[in-house]
Amino acid sequence: MAEANFRIRRACLHYWPTALLIFFLFIIDYFHRIYNLSYQRELLEGGQWWRLFSGQFVHNNSSHLMSNITALVLCRVLLVRVYTERSFVMSLLSCALMTGLLIHVLLPSYNYYLGVSAALYGILVAGAIAMLRRRSFFGAALLLLISLKLLQDYFVPSAVLPVSERIGVPVAVEAHFVGVLAGVLLGAAQIAGALFRPAALPPK
Repeated sequence: MAEANFRIRRACLHYWPTALLIFFLFIIDYFHRIYNLSYQRELLEGGQWWRLFSGQFVHNNSSHLMSNITALVLCRVLLVRVYTERSFVMSLLSCALMTGLLIHVLLPSYNYYLGVSAALYGILVAGAIAMLRRRSFFGAALLLLISLKLLQDYFVPSAVLPVSERIGVPVAVEAHFVGVLAGVLLGAAQIAGALFRPAALPPK
């Protein structure tokens, strides 16, 4: 019993950044119910630029929120070998911001958007790229699965109907593609950063 409690405490101490991010999702969801913090093109172009970011973290209903929190935890498990806690959270925040910007620029038909799923696609792709750099077969398999899922959602719209009914809004498939693009850009930036990082000086 004592050993189990020790492991639980150790896990909590180790994974507190991800736990804090999940707590943030609940908090921002509460304020979203009051102030509607979603991405809205007209309001954004009127000066509310923070919606580029906040819209990536709010959800339409509790089912939408919980399904994406579950997906976030799954992403953390899948990427545990390539991202530390800090780098995982910072990469997800970067993906969210880039996804918001890219949705605004590349999807002019999107006047309204909410949900962290596109950013999760992005961090999965960035993580898979990091795995490929380490010559991990799992990275290639992950990219293949993501590609097949996106193609199914795009070419077989009926596949996402049950999800749309559960979350109360249409699944934003195009935004998921944009999230993947954000992940590619982030993955490339992380590789470039690693390549151009100064080598550590040998001890004197």
